[in-house]
Amino acid sequence: MKRCIFHYLHPIEDKPGIGSAMRPNRMLQAFRDIGYEVDTVVGYSAKRKAQIRRIKQNIKNGICYDFVYSESVNIPTALADRDHIPRQPFLDFGFLKFCRKQGIPVGLFYRDMHWQFPVYRDHVSRWKQMITLPLFRWDLRMYQKCVDTLFVPSDALGALVPHKNTVPLPPGGLYHPAESEKAAETGKLRIFYVGNVLGVYDITEFCAAVNKVDGVQLTICTPQQSWEAAKHRYEPYLCDRIHVVHKSGHQLQPHYQEADLFCCCLEVNEYTRLAMPIKVFESIGYGVPVVITEGIAAAELIAKSDCGWVIENNMDAFEVLLRRLKNNPQEIQEKTQNVRAIAPYHTWEKRAQKVAEDLTVRKEKESI
Repeated sequence: MKRCIFHYLHPIEDKPGIGSAMRPNRMLQAFRDIGYEVDTVVGYSAKRKAQIRRIKQNIKNGICYDFVYSESVNIPTALADRDHIPRQPFLDFGFLKFCRKQGIPVGLFYRDMHWQFPVYRDHVSRWKQMITLPLFRWDLRMYQKCVDTLFVPSDALGALVPHKNTVPLPPGGLYHPAESEKAAETGKLRIFYVGNVLGVYDITEFCAAVNKVDGVQLTICTPQQSWEAAKHRYEPYLCDRIHVVHKSGHQLQPHYQEADLFCCCLEVNEYTRLAMPIKVFESIGYGVPVVITEGIAAAELIAKSDCGWVIENNMDAFEVLLRRLKNNPQEIQEKTQNVRAIAPYHTWEKRAQKVAEDLTVRKEKESI
């Protein structure tokens, strides 16, 4: 029987509404879907401590685990409890070290290095940084001692991480085979956007382009709180062809199914150059081609697979593209066929299989 350990510092949400919560949920289920019996070490420190005790006893009783897979969170490991009090600062690294000593390979997904960039330093007080920054660096030092393979969203992030073995593991998606061909209509174009609408996620330039091109419809799905904070910036560009909704999870499905294109237009900076947004892979799963800003990490996949359009992040470039696509539906159909062809290779199950192959091969090599 195939068996593994899944480690995560927070509770796993049953119905995650944001990407950072979605990933551990999807990966845990994916390991089960590819045939693993999964023992979990998840939740806050008191719960993890009890689960670690149980797993150590399992190992002493002869139960064999193929590997440990861990997902990081966006705060230092020592502060991962809800109130950020460091009750068990050595608990998790001690557990990972124990597993390695027992011959169980350890892999950890390191989600990002936001703390190294202005996006973090500009929004976190200096006194908090005095606590968190040394702890983020301590995590990286401990990964070198406790983790065999450090999985990262992109090669660009892997190049920044001080670890001898980094492996790209971008997000996955849920594969939705197309029931029929979606006929694009000349003169009409339906676009879908999901995410925040502030900061690096500001899409006012895209909205301005939509406003100028008749026949183009844009649905923006964003949390209501974000929209209320940003609405004044968007009002000059809103029209009856731009609709704003506040939905998540399965509620997004009809919007993906109706869309001709998915918009992923981010401001390009040091931080977003590393970005592999989950929503891009969700769109791929639905067979919807992507309009994406050049310079961010996910754009390389879109360009290589010819399943969308990589473009500058400005209104003029957006307008030119939208006018062309509105009048050339065959171009959209070609990209749609390409994205449907690659969708089965970018599922969460494929990501889990990648982890399993990497870590079990490592275990076999070390046992020789």
